[in-house]
Amino acid sequence: MIRNKDWVLVCLFSFQKRKMKSTMFFTCLMLISFLKLAISQECMTPTQVAGTCIDIKNCQPLLELLRREGAKAADFAKKFICRIEGKNPIVCCPGKSGGSTERNLYGPLLPPQCGFSNVFRPRIVGGMPAKLNALPWMAALGFKKTPTSELEWNCGGSLISARHVLTAAHCAERNDLVVVRLGDLDLKRDDDGAHPIDLRFEKKIIHSEYNKSMHINDVAILRLERDVQFTYNIHPICLPVGKIAERDFVNTRPFLAGWGTIYLNGPQSDVLKEVQIPVVTTQTCAAAFSAFTSSIIVDDRLICTRGNGGRGVCKGDSGGPVMLPINRWFYEIGVISAGFKCAEPGFPGINSRHLNISEISVKNLHGNTVGNHSVNTPLGRQQMQGARCEQMNKFLKASCHLCGSRSRVDG
Repeated sequence: MIRNKDWVLVCLFSFQKRKMKSTMFFTCLMLISFLKLAISQECMTPTQVAGTCIDIKNCQPLLELLRREGAKAADFAKKFICRIEGKNPIVCCPGKSGGSTERNLYGPLLPPQCGFSNVFRPRIVGGMPAKLNALPWMAALGFKKTPTSELEWNCGGSLISARHVLTAAHCAERNDLVVVRLGDLDLKRDDDGAHPIDLRFEKKIIHSEYNKSMHINDVAILRLERDVQFTYNIHPICLPVGKIAERDFVNTRPFLAGWGTIYLNGPQSDVLKEVQIPVVTTQTCAAAFSAFTSSIIVDDRLICTRGNGGRGVCKGDSGGPVMLPINRWFYEIGVISAGFKCAEPGFPGINSRHLNISEISVKNLHGNTVGNHSVNTPLGRQQMQGARCEQMNKFLKASCHLCGSRSRVDG
């Protein structure tokens, strides 16, 4: 069988010898044009993100997914294949440029770099304890309790890049906020199988138009003291971009999670809990609060969720993510802001909409900038493990030398 590159050589040789017939000449031109297009063929990933078909060894997002998740993600990674050239899979790599060898650690990240849950999640009817590593982007915010100096975990958050945690502004503005915990399940136990890490933060970035009394633009970003290495139990959630960001999400059923109180004025949950409740229209939300208070302005800056029978958020859940799975990948479409008497029937929960998140995140994350200050963070390197290489070879039919490329990770 004559391969594509052989056809190109035949075309060039015939053209040089001037023995090419017009039909052959036209065929060769079409073939060369097709091959040129195939090198940088545009595509759509299984996660509905525009990308480019490139060699898998140049697609850092997929390499990182396979390094981190191994066989669990390999079957899904096969869906990214555009074609096979020899032993090398040509994959649909997310991003306008098809992904680069420099991994974008500071966001906004695209699947499969973010939003991958390690646990199959059936439809949840009521609130229930989260499973270990089910929500690897969850963060617990620790506040120093005086005069004992003990920590109280009074807010939640979510990891959105290697250096940044997204939370509510009313949590971030508190002076007693001292630490961010990632990768935990039970805040009080050490034998729950989790491997949490505690990090200080070096900067708070609060939305410039945050209005505490009206619950408007209640979003903030915490810049951590160092980069976080993405692992099986700690990696970021995705932020909505493109067509996903344009949706209103009404009638969808996102997940909300946190370590908030179990009921009104009740004890705080030591174990991370999650609940699945629907998004309601802005009109429904506004009508519910209009007869009760005029201090809450309900418009397109908010996203309202409403549960029944006490299912919803409570004190201590603020700052946590409103998470919607789309094609298996989780996107944070809102930040938990406030509720009324712990999911009081008839009163929707109030969350800052994804548009507000994008406003602050793109400005403060993209290009490694925070506020108006440039940040240059040297990143370490880590060689892919041999076991991950074998999994890529087995599931993607790629030769083991593909794993030889060094992957940038946070150090």
